[in-house]
Amino acid sequence: MAPSKDKTPIELDGRTLEGGGQLLRNALCLSSLTSTPIKITNIRGNRSGGGGLKPQHLACVNWLAHATNATVEGAEKGSKTLLFRPKALGEEELSPAFEEKTLENGKKVYVCKLEIGTAGSTGLALQAVLPFILFTKFPEQRTVVLEVSGGTNVDGAPSYDYITHVLLPTLSRIGLPRITATLQKRGWSTGNGPGIGSFTLSIPPLTTLPLPTFTYTPSPSTTTSRPEPPSSITAIFLAPSTTHTHISSILPTTLAHHFPPTIPLHIQTESSLSEKRIYLLLLAHFPGDTHTLASDHLYVRKIRSLERATTEMVELCAKKLAEEVGSGAWVDGWLRDQVVVFQALARGRCVVFPGWEGDEDGDGDEEDEDGDEDSEGGGEVESRELREPTLHARTAEWVAKMMLGVKFDAQGVCEGVAFGRDREGANGVEEVVKGLEEVQLGD
Repeated sequence: MAPSKDKTPIELDGRTLEGGGQLLRNALCLSSLTSTPIKITNIRGNRSGGGGLKPQHLACVNWLAHATNATVEGAEKGSKTLLFRPKALGEEELSPAFEEKTLENGKKVYVCKLEIGTAGSTGLALQAVLPFILFTKFPEQRTVVLEVSGGTNVDGAPSYDYITHVLLPTLSRIGLPRITATLQKRGWSTGNGPGIGSFTLSIPPLTTLPLPTFTYTPSPSTTTSRPEPPSSITAIFLAPSTTHTHISSILPTTLAHHFPPTIPLHIQTESSLSEKRIYLLLLAHFPGDTHTLASDHLYVRKIRSLERATTEMVELCAKKLAEEVGSGAWVDGWLRDQVVVFQALARGRCVVFPGWEGDEDGDGDEEDEDGDEDSEGGGEVESRELREPTLHARTAEWVAKMMLGVKFDAQGVCEGVAFGRDREGANGVEEVVKGLEEVQLGD
């Protein structure tokens, strides 16, 4: 592995915007891809309890440090300052995080492991590791088998179910390989003691670099009209088997308050093997499989009645899903920050429509100037304001700006740096440096 040039680290204040783990994960990923040293201070400085590195964050630091032969200072539990100096891979050099392996069917793959060691969120850890794997140059184009262990259903983090049903299909739609996931065991942050789960991702090689420009948005005519309703809705319910009948009886009625009752509904149930573990994911599918919107909830309060807790989750998730569908966006609020890094690394102008601000009820109905609801559908919504990015999305955009020099506008547009152009005969790293110089001149 060739040593990187002696560069001054880019300094990032961990209290910026969201001020949590998002900033750390995105910065580590982009630092590793571009061989750019970073220094992060006040890590997770906006978090209660003093912030600092937790096991999930350390797993990201250690994995990427191993993958890039990085020199690291401050990689310890509770640390609030981290200096990370990755080294660039040499030509045709395999990163030490990967091993070559031949499967029983004779297929040659690269294998790597991401182990958190606790029930910390695997979904959050993937935000740092998955883009690195996708955009890393390997000696040969082979599938990467990533073995992940940690929490699969964790409060405040993307679940395994959200990753497989929302994130991975979205990445495929914007031009990345179709990644498949196989669950071995669930790991919960709730219930009778946290449990460590595991799953495997099969990641085909990204054959075209840079990632081509993509537009993940409705056609111009539909961005100014009423959003179309879903073609179907799927519910994935993990809970004690005694509650499965209850959700089947209340979910159709609850959804009918927000969506046309003729929309097909599919309910998938799975036993959580504990009366203290209940999780619900609602998925809205659209014609042509153009996009998927979702809302989910992991019940973390003390459960006094399983039926009452189930009813609360159904009402909450149905309302949240209606708000997402009513916005007209193609990415929900939990997905938007996760696609930022791919917009920044792709070639040229990439658009992810943020959607429109909705009414307080989240039912998609708005009143006209006389106070009457417009119930006919298809009406113009030009008076509505664009939906503001979440704090997590703004943080991801800020990190991309600091690391790559890219900028995002209110309409979800970013001019990507075309990372990987060196494989076409151009120099992708020079493109990143140019972007950094431009943003520094403009600030």
